[in-house]
Amino acid sequence: MTINYRVLLGEGHPGRSVSTAELAELYRHPTTGNRPWVRTNFVSTLDGAAQGPDGRSGSINTASDRMVFALQRAMADVIMVGAGTARVEHYRAVDLEPWQHELRAEFGMTPDPTLAIVSRSCGLPADLGTASDQVPGGPVLILTGGGSEGRSAPDGTELVEIGDDDLVGAADLINVLAERGLYRVLCEGGPHLSQELHAAGLVDEICLTLSPLVIGGDASRTTAGTMLDPESYDLAHCITADDQSLLLRYTRSRQQVVGP
Repeated sequence: MTINYRVLLGEGHPGRSVSTAELAELYRHPTTGNRPWVRTNFVSTLDGAAQGPDGRSGSINTASDRMVFALQRAMADVIMVGAGTARVEHYRAVDLEPWQHELRAEFGMTPDPTLAIVSRSCGLPADLGTASDQVPGGPVLILTGGGSEGRSAPDGTELVEIGDDDLVGAADLINVLAERGLYRVLCEGGPHLSQELHAAGLVDEICLTLSPLVIGGDASRTTAGTMLDPESYDLAHCITADDQSLLLRYTRSRQQVVGP
């Protein structure tokens, strides 16, 4: 299925259709040197639900959202996700498609991104360390606190204990990834991990697809937990697709950016 994209707002493209290659450029990470750039990516219905009746985001996404999802994965050093989301969405080691490998090669990146699962208990599926077609896929890290003994990680993954407590701060998570040279961070949820990153002031960019659905109910939003102080973000681009989705990309307001 071919999806047509038209940029409603975006530098150099407003008002015209864009190719998949141009779409990739619109989602390319900025150059930040050795400072991590944290991007979150979610899909939401028109009434604010971040998951469908089955508890998964896949039941509310669209073809254009799946393309943007694939592009963002192709341009990330590391995909970070909470353990709950990893279980529900059946995460495994990332093995990209050939076109994604080609895109990463153009950018001088490793063939597949690292997958980093944030977990307190390390109770994760045994097949997490292999890709769905039984090929090795990219590296898999299990990020957990160092306060409890006896934790183990599934075969093919690396257990990374951080600090001396069960709870690991969001800044410590990002610092551990940066120490490994993983600066382009893509957080795919869930809402609690997203909340922690926002609370720590670490989210540089929000990518949000508005799916043309209304489902009602009390499904989760893109963040969950205590109320946050309002954060301001600038609209970097707004793209419409012919499947009626709206693809939004926001970056942290220039007035709030700290550091180089």
